[in-house]
Amino acid sequence: MAASSDLILPGTQPSLENAPPHRIRTVVVDDSDTFLEVTCDLLDLENVIDLLAAASDGVEALSTVARLKPALVLMDVDMPGLDGLSAAVLLREMSPSPAIVLMSSEDTHQLRADCRRAGAFGFVNKLNFRDEFEAVLQRLLRRGEAQTTGQKA
Repeated sequence: MAASSDLILPGTQPSLENAPPHRIRTVVVDDSDTFLEVTCDLLDLENVIDLLAAASDGVEALSTVARLKPALVLMDVDMPGLDGLSAAVLLREMSPSPAIVLMSSEDTHQLRADCRRAGAFGFVNKLNFRDEFEAVLQRLLRRGEAQTTGQKA
């Protein structure tokens, strides 16, 4: 399992301005119905997550995010059609830009570098989803508090 500090991709500045205090408006994107359902069930248990919608591919993610304007997009890297890395690049161009956390069961230095280049705030290994997402979520919450108070995270 990666250290918590490895889960956050340096140099990314997500916007949490559209998140209500202590609740993060979230969209989940994954082409696996099973993983999507399990992930949504787990996120429903988080008291700081407001799960808005689920999408099954990158194209659907773009339209869902444009319509709902979530603060967080949790998205699979490997999807048919518009993959997560390409969708992340396009999502970063939106205003306001959501924080993007990419996830995959593959976990290599190259993939993490690709996620960073795509503008992702973080990366979660699907095989360790519960632990790794919790670490990313805590960092995201600290970053949001810092943006609100004007302090650096």
